[in-house]
Amino acid sequence: MSRTRPKALITHASCAIGLVYADRLARRGYDLVLVADRGQRPTALARILQRETDARIEVRVADLTRERHLKDVEAEVPGLDLLINNLELPIDGSIVYGRTPSLDRLLDINIKVHAWLTATAARSMVMRRNGAIVNVASAVGLAPEFATGAHGATKAFVIALTRTLQAELVPDNVYVQLVIAAATLTHGWPWDDCRPEPLPGVMTPQDFVDAAMVGFDLREPVTIPSLAEADGWMRYENARNALLFDLVNGDPASRYLKRG
Repeated sequence: MSRTRPKALITHASCAIGLVYADRLARRGYDLVLVADRGQRPTALARILQRETDARIEVRVADLTRERHLKDVEAEVPGLDLLINNLELPIDGSIVYGRTPSLDRLLDINIKVHAWLTATAARSMVMRRNGAIVNVASAVGLAPEFATGAHGATKAFVIALTRTLQAELVPDNVYVQLVIAAATLTHGWPWDDCRPEPLPGVMTPQDFVDAAMVGFDLREPVTIPSLAEADGWMRYENARNALLFDLVNGDPASRYLKRG
């Protein structure tokens, strides 16, 4: 008997956000491929979900900076109905004092692999005129100076890449959601009976993913679960567009003209 369940792939599925996405999507009727750098937590969750749902769940432990591992994941991307691109690798130290191998790895994961997976999934979905991509970014992409080293810059890249893709895929029936996290607990165990002590101003992964999925259902282009005022992003966009309009000027600003 053929299966008609949609299929989703989730990256960084060893962190709490990836695990909660897996739980929610399996209960919505998705089969899953969980790509993680460590297998213990996604494997434990897969056992629970396979007992409680009809989902087929495959756990792939992979270092996506290795070509062989990346090619293994590549085979899963064509035919996906949903990609949750939750790649995340913070850098340990500033650009000046950080270690070059750490910087290389950060750029490989947060930029190169993120862009590759997004583009590969998008090409497949455009051919079928169906599918959705969720790119999870961070608020430090809007203010990179608050992050350490190049981490904020890589998140700014994810925001820019996602918005470019949204503009390109308008006619192709492929939905692309940008989810921007602020202070979110990313490493806690994601089930209610193991909920960690709440921290002021820090969102739980459960609340973060549940809010993001409401935005997904509403087909929001940008979802910011912690943003209390719905028009806050629109005010930001209006100010940005006004600045861009002011930049279109064939003459240098008067303050840059030589005097006397």
